[in-house]
Amino acid sequence: MEQVDHEEIARALREHPAKKGVAFNIVVTVLEIGGGIGLFHLAKGAGASDVAAYLIGSIAPLLGALVVWARSRKFSGASAAIFAFVALSAVVAVVGRTDPKVLLYKDCATTALVGLVFGLSCVLMPRPVIFYFAQRYGTDGSREGMNAFDKMWLAYPGFRRGMYQISIIWAAIFLLQAGGTAVIVASTSFSTAYNWNQVLPIVAFVVAMALTVVISRRGQRAGREAAAAAANAGNPKDQSN
Repeated sequence: MEQVDHEEIARALREHPAKKGVAFNIVVTVLEIGGGIGLFHLAKGAGASDVAAYLIGSIAPLLGALVVWARSRKFSGASAAIFAFVALSAVVAVVGRTDPKVLLYKDCATTALVGLVFGLSCVLMPRPVIFYFAQRYGTDGSREGMNAFDKMWLAYPGFRRGMYQISIIWAAIFLLQAGGTAVIVASTSFSTAYNWNQVLPIVAFVVAMALTVVISRRGQRAGREAAAAAANAGNPKDQSN
């Protein structure tokens, strides 16, 4: 890439940082997740079946995607991923029995499926799922900010590697969490398993976020070094005495 591209990326990230879009991203996320829960319970209260209520609840992520599009005129991969997670939860929830321990196993299955989505996106999609979350939550959600991430994906191999590494880490942690919870459900009482089912997701999230921060900082450092190297290459100095 030319030096001007590095400068444009840096400028876009400076002018459209994540902190400028905190309120917007919070509102959209509440709409997508909280709205889905609200629509589900409204539908159930109106007499809808479980399947119908889940389908109605899945409208919320679609509305979130429309809000993002209205702001940035860009497709929201994060909204699509949230919709996929809701759909997976719906399928798992309505299949099979509803015995207490079966419900916990269903939670394990949903977690494992989400992990598979993160992992398989690395090989079945042009960009891993985590990229779309980084693109939305790592900027203010504007077109210019999100475009900067598109340019970084094309320009910086280290950035692409980092996205793949983070996706694989999240996939592995989700799968480990699901497997560990399933073992606990099978070997302990329902009450004990339920308690672990509340704690392990928090532990998994904290570990995944910590590793994500480490990889992100390393990637940012590598990106700055690459940009500086490109700038120096574009402006060679006379080294003769």
